Amino acid sequence: MTGRPRIAVLSDWWWPDAAGGAELAARDAAYHLAEHADVAVFVPAATDRRYADGPLRVHAVRRPFARRIHADSRFRRVIELLSGWLLPFVAARQARRIRAFGPDVVLAHNVSRTGPWLVNWVRSRGLRFVRVQHDLSDTCWRRTRLRGDRTCATVCGSCRIKVGVLRRANPDHAVNVCVSGFVRDQLIDAGLAAADRSVVGYPLPDLLARPSPPRRGDGVVLGYLGRLAAVKGVLAAVRTAAAFQRLTGQDVSLLAAGEGRPEFLAELTRLAAQESIEVRLAGRMSVDAFCAEVDAVLVPSTLMEAFGRVVVEAATRGRPVLLAPVGGLPEAAAVSGGHCAFADFSDPVQAAHALRELLTEAKTPRPAHPPAGPGCARIGPAAPLLAEATDLALRRVTGLPPHRGTGAAGR
Repeated sequence: MTGRPRIAVLSDWWWPDAAGGAELAARDAAYHLAEHADVAVFVPAATDRRYADGPLRVHAVRRPFARRIHADSRFRRVIELLSGWLLPFVAARQARRIRAFGPDVVLAHNVSRTGPWLVNWVRSRGLRFVRVQHDLSDTCWRRTRLRGDRTCATVCGSCRIKVGVLRRANPDHAVNVCVSGFVRDQLIDAGLAAADRSVVGYPLPDLLARPSPPRRGDGVVLGYLGRLAAVKGVLAAVRTAAAFQRLTGQDVSLLAAGEGRPEFLAELTRLAAQESIEVRLAGRMSVDAFCAEVDAVLVPSTLMEAFGRVVVEAATRGRPVLLAPVGGLPEAAAVSGGHCAFADFSDPVQAAHALRELLTEAKTPRPAHPPAGPGCARIGPAAPLLAEATDLALRRVTGLPPHRGTGAAGR
């Protein structure tokens, strides 16, 4: 291969319709690759559209039965899921657009909206293939390994069907980039990745730790940043804040930054009134603005989180973080190098005691990690970036020499 390689990026969503952290990390990696490659993005959509996203060319390709927005009606979501996994033709238009682009390598992020068909098409064409695994969605129909109020530690019976389909669709020599060691190990156990063809890249910005100054004001302000939903443990955060207020006798409030469905926000407000705790619903906030207004951060998720970017972002800004020991969250705490502690949020009293101990410990400054050097997020001990790991994986499948650019990996 000579000259600038042509990379086709596959994703379920893309800016400006990004749904969450996975899409932001995918965009950051694509921007980095565009420094030395021609990058085109292909996403399913309700209507055809082509537009530029900085150096990227985005092809939103109409597929039958597609959702119009991420949080579409339950009916539309079910129809999209069933058609995506039962009807091969839903991916046909995207496959034709990708073939017309003529990629040297295909890079796939989350692609559940087109089922196994695009990956299977890549395999049938013998194209070089890199898969970026942002979560456990390849091992679970619900993407979260959560059934009711129970987390599945292993792949359950119904989800083994999905695993089997994807195992057959995946190209034999694909390289997997996983957002944490936790995700990598889970995929290897499920037979969806090979240990010798898997790398870890944390979905983090290339930033030096930037501690925020202490919050000014009375009382204690606890914070939650992320999607406002029951599975994220937000109600447990309210109960923990109330228990902490009773334990310490201090005035305690909770800043909840994020968006959620109206019915859940109403439930959250009712619980706050019952627990006599002030909860401020702030909507979306930047990490810097959020950390400037809180004394500590709660991450009480019940999901098998793939990583925990909020943990790292808050801890590197000097905010103590109390988190649930699930999924990849412990790995994020270790990477952050900050003041972090674990708690069982199903027991608000125990969580309140853990929080009190954490805040006491956080009064003692912790020595910062030394800079990790090029290609690493300088926030923890040698944490590889997702953009850098993706670039290395692409070079592995193409045989191109390492790139030294000005992006996240080249600074």
